[in-house]
Parts: sequence; structure tokens; C-alpha cells
Amino acid sequence: MRSLYTYIQESYDDFLKLSPEDKKHLLELDLEYGKIMLISRYETTIRTIDNLDEEWEKFNEQYIQNREKYFPILKYPPLEYEKYDLENRVNDLIIKFRQFHCPLSRYYILSLNNILNKIELINSINNNTYQISDEKIHSLHDDILDKAFDIARNQSFESVKDLARKDKDYERNITGEKIKTIIRDALDDLGYDWEIVTNNTMPPRMGVNPEKTFRIRTTAKFSNVDVDTLIAHEIKAHVAKRYYGYQTGLFLFVFGLQGRNTLDEGLAIWNSLNLTKKNKPYELPAIALSYIACHYASKYDFCECFDKLKTLYEGQPVSDKRLFKQLMRLKRTTGRTDLLGFWSGDKDYLEGYLIIDRMSTEERQKVLKWNVGEMDYYNIPMFEKFIAVNDFKPISNSRLKLITKDYKFKY
Repeated sequence: MRSLYTYIQESYDDFLKLSPEDKKHLLELDLEYGKIMLISRYETTIRTIDNLDEEWEKFNEQYIQNREKYFPILKYPPLEYEKYDLENRVNDLIIKFRQFHCPLSRYYILSLNNILNKIELINSINNNTYQISDEKIHSLHDDILDKAFDIARNQSFESVKDLARKDKDYERNITGEKIKTIIRDALDDLGYDWEIVTNNTMPPRMGVNPEKTFRIRTTAKFSNVDVDTLIAHEIKAHVAKRYYGYQTGLFLFVFGLQGRNTLDEGLAIWNSLNLTKKNKPYELPAIALSYIACHYASKYDFCECFDKLKTLYEGQPVSDKRLFKQLMRLKRTTGRTDLLGFWSGDKDYLEGYLIIDRMSTEERQKVLKWNVGEMDYYNIPMFEKFIAVNDFKPISNSRLKLITKDYKFKY
């Protein structure tokens, strides 16, 4: 006679089990989802500011030198989501998932709705109709804010140059070309078949992309500590999470569920501070600065934020331009520096790190293997069971090419 537990378990398995037709349908929808998410990653997210140095000169002269308020104007590279008919494709896919009775449909819909919110934001920026409201100002946690201020007041914000004078391991004398070989070896050792792409135009020194590319700017320089950190932060966190996403067989878990950025960045920073021989002592102060800047940006105008940050970091080796660039980073997704508000991603680093730091080794392994946010962490057993009972196979490179073949990459 079956026990009640066995009956419940079998019923739960039956609930998660898809018919062959539904499994095929999910894979078809997931493929379109992968195409949409790839386009959205590059065409609905403002990543760089074209006129940063120009606006710094204006802000420095008008406000810092002469104390006349100046609100920088932000100019961005063009976003071309309309070329890919992205909005219509997102709406069509949302309708299909609403009509599809699958345990994962709601997770796809949440991510797709987030793309529509991004498109609405970009349209309002382009039309100069963006207005801030209380619901657009992301909430911060008082206890984390207290921790951020504690870090800012008690931990040194040493510069790379100062560290290099004391310790040669911090001296950036390794070229982008040489780092390519080091990264290739590290990826191969861990069994990650990522492609390494190098160029001279990308803004950051390096970046990990979900489409199995590790991008390196060839003109960049790295130190021995940078190399160690790169492997711990970029490969053992960001690449690893995407690798495990590919093992699930669904692009949903490659690009990650709503809110995944907090745990993703938190794990990467935790790795940088705990899985390296020498870490960067300015890493925690840097993410504390981001959190504090978010707090100020939700309450004060751009000039007032700058003054408050300057007062807080008085006596620290933090330049005026560093503070200015931090504030411009916060404002880049609003298009307006004269309004309250900030890019929510900048608060994720400290929040995520503190969550990960409280976890056990077993819990951190779950975060590594599942690209989810904090609110879905406790749904991981359901995700594991869903993938297992439906016998999904890892995403092949040929299937990956189906989502990348129609998109023209800019870097």
C-alpha cells in the first residue's frame, strides 16, 4: 500500500510532467524567448554614456569651481530594438505563455513584462516625457544602508596606484592579449566552452555574455591580483551560472529569472573576496559607495548628491571625477539628472554580497547552479524536479546559434 507521502510525491511529479506535445511547445517558445532576451540585453539597456568626459568638464567648471548648479545632459549610443520588432514579439510571446498551462509560464511572463517596462522607459527618455514618481524610486534597506555607511567610514578606499607602489602584484602590466591565454586556460580547466572575443572598442576591460562569449578589451592592462580576481569573479561566478543554465536545457535559466542580478553579483563579489590569494581592498568600499549614492539619489538632486558624497569621502583617495562618474552611472537609465531616482542595478552589489555572505557553502552552491533571484531561491527544488521529470537535455551550441544568428553584435 502506498504511503500518503508517496501519493503526494507522485501527484506532484504528475503536475510537473509535460506531455510530449507540451514539451515540444515549451522548447519552441523558449527558443523565441532566448532570441528576445538576447536582443533585449543589448538593445533595451543603456550601458554607456557617450558624452561623459564632456559633461564632467562642464560640471567641474560650473558647479565645482563656481558653485552654479549644473545638471549634466546624458547622450547614449542608439538603441535599435525597433529594428527587431521587439515590442510586438514580446507581447505575442506573453499571450502564448498565458495560454500555455505550464508551471514555468509565469516566470517567462515576468521577465517579458520587464522588457516592456524597459521599452516604455526608453521611449519616455527619447520623447523627453520621463517623470519620476514614488513607485519608480527603488526602496533601500535601512540595515544595509547602515552597513554601507559603516564600510565607508571605516575601510580605506585605496587606489590601484597606491596599492601597486606597496605591492607589485597590484601593478597592471599584463596586456589584454596575454590575459586571453590565461582566461582560455582557466575556462578549459573548468570545462566551459566559452569563446573569447577581443577588441579595442568595448567600454569595460572585460565582460561575460550569456551567449557563451568572454569579451576582453585588448588595450586594457591587468595585474596579478586582477587575474586571480577575474577567475574567481567572472569565471567561477558569472560564467559558471550561465554554464549551469545551459545544462537545464532552457534559455529561461541561462538569462535568469526576475531579480537574478542581486544573487549573481553578490556571489561574484563574495568569490572575489574569499576565493583569491589577495583581494582588492577597495572592492567593499566601492560597492558601499554605490549603495550610498543610490540613497542620496533618491532624496537629493545631482549637485546635492555630489556634495554629500564628497563630504562623506573627505580625506579618502576618491577624486571628484570618480564621484561624478558614480552619479552619472546611477542616472544613465533615467536620462535625466535633474530628477530623483537611480538605476536599480547599482544597489544589487552590496545587497547581494551580504545575502551570499550569510549563506552556508551548500546554499551558495544552489545559487551558483540556479540563475534565480532571492524571491525564487526557495523554488529551486521545484525547478530541479521540473527539469528532471521532463528529461530536458543541455542546450547545444547549434541551438544557441539559432538565437544569435539574426542579431548583429556591436562589440
